[in-house]
Formats: sequence, C-alpha cells, structure tokens
Amino acid sequence: MMNEEKLLTVARYLEGDMELQEKEGFEVQLESDAELQQLVAEYNHIHQTLKMKIAPSVEDKNVQATLETLNKQYFNSADLIKDLPAEQPADVPVVKLSVAPYLKWMSIAAVLVIGLLIWAPWSASLYEKYGISREMSVVERGADQPNTLEKAAALYNAKDYAGARKILQPMYMETPQNTLLAYYFAITLVETGKEAEARTVFLKLYNGESVFKYDAAYYTALSFLKQENEKDARIWLEKIPEGTANYTQAQELMSKLK
Repeated sequence: MMNEEKLLTVARYLEGDMELQEKEGFEVQLESDAELQQLVAEYNHIHQTLKMKIAPSVEDKNVQATLETLNKQYFNSADLIKDLPAEQPADVPVVKLSVAPYLKWMSIAAVLVIGLLIWAPWSASLYEKYGISREMSVVERGADQPNTLEKAAALYNAKDYAGARKILQPMYMETPQNTLLAYYFAITLVETGKEAEARTVFLKLYNGESVFKYDAAYYTALSFLKQENEKDARIWLEKIPEGTANYTQAQELMSKLK
C-alpha cells in the first residue's frame, strides 16, 4: 500500500468511516506495520495541533486559505454533481452518496499532508533529530602543520565521516585505549553504515569509566534506532541515569518510541 493510500485509510479509520470487518482487518495490520503506526500518530498529532492554534500567525492564515482553496477546487461534491450532464440518469443521488465520502476523506488527507509539510514532524528521522550535536575538537598543534588527528577532526566536523573514518581507524587500532579517539571513530562507523562494528567500540567505552561512558550508551541506542530497532534502542536509553548530560534527551526520545 502506497503512502497516499495508507494516509487515506488512516483518515477513514480514525474518523470512524470503516465497516466493522474492514476496521478489524486494519487493526490487525496496524499491529505489525510501523509506517502505518507512525501515520496514525502523526494524523492525531496534526489534528490536535490544528485544534490548539488559538491565535494563528500570518503563515497559519495563509495555510488555511490554501486549504480552503484546495477544498473548493478539488473536493467539493456539490460542484461535481453540478457539472454532470443535464441528461444524467435519475440515479444521480446514488453517485452523489458514494462519491461524497471519498471526497471527504481525500480532503482530510489533503489537510494532513499539508500539515505535515508545514510542521514536518518526520522531515528528519529520529536518529538525525536526536543525534548529539558536538564537534570533534583536538588540541591545536599549529595551523600551518596540522597533525593527523586534526585532519580527521576537520573532516568529521565537515560531516565527511567516511574520510574521517579512514584516518581514525588505523589510529584506533594502534591506541584503542584513547577514549576520545574511540568515541569519535565509533560515531564515524555509525554514520557510514557500520552500526554493529560501532557498538563493539561503544560497549568498551560503556564498560569503562571514561567521560564518554554514557555518551557511548546514548549513541549505542542511536545506532539501533538508525537500523529501526526501537526495542534495543530503548534498552540502551534506559541505561542513561538521571543527572547525566543526555538524560533529558534520552527520556524524550524514549517517549517517541513504540
């Protein structure tokens, strides 16, 4: 089922427009379809947000005007019936009754789609949204002759994680006890699709007593999240104790996981 079809089905389900058999089938599918679950959550979120807009901004008013225009242009069943030929058979009311509900849900789906474009709740994945925003910094050794670690840091901070990994990997293999090196090397592994390898490095940091102990736990959770493994992501988020740097962020992220 395509996203648009799922969106329309979600709208019909949440607005109570399904027959019992279709509803039961939908709920069975909902239990195992993560995308469908997300659409249900976002549908409810957008509609709740729209209800809470007490003092709309100029942008909100423009959106409202756009929605009204779309509804009038594309979703007005009265206009559809009006444009039918004059010699339309006498059973026109039957057509009207069958088309109108579909248009109603298409209209609702259009509202939701536009709402998602405005608030963009999933414009960035949870992994991107909750990633630790921190540059890799090293002690300066002279701007004219940067050492190897500084070159890796420059690539890392430019988000060239593959380039940074090529430099950091042999350095880590040589000095795995360097926790700063290990931490940033592990992040480059996550960012380049080597999540399992990264977790091996993060686990050593977590089992140690360095300042990166709970950062490593948090990023281990993110590595699972990047692979859409929310169960194990939650397990690692729960290891982050109150009072540590990432505790609040971890709690917020857990509230968004199934």
